[in-house]
Amino acid sequence: MKATIEAAREREFRTADLASEARHARERYDLYKAKTYGPKLTSPAKLRELQRASNLADARLRSAWVAPHPGATGDTTAEDDS
Repeated sequence: MKATIEAAREREFRTADLASEARHARERYDLYKAKTYGPKLTSPAKLRELQRASNLADARLRSAWVAPHPGATGDTTAEDDS
């Protein structure tokens, strides 16, 4: 039981870290995208790179959310005692 609780906490911390990374990547992309509307020159390659990084961070976060919980067997059938 203790190992399951520790695994759940570790998963929660990992998910929080991934959410933070995704938010940071999205903010960097959004800021650079906004900069493209200004008078200074911007790089289309850098914009694509930031968008790709943002998409990858979101994908990692989504996959962490749908991953099975540690210790879950996936078997929901109960044993028959008869």
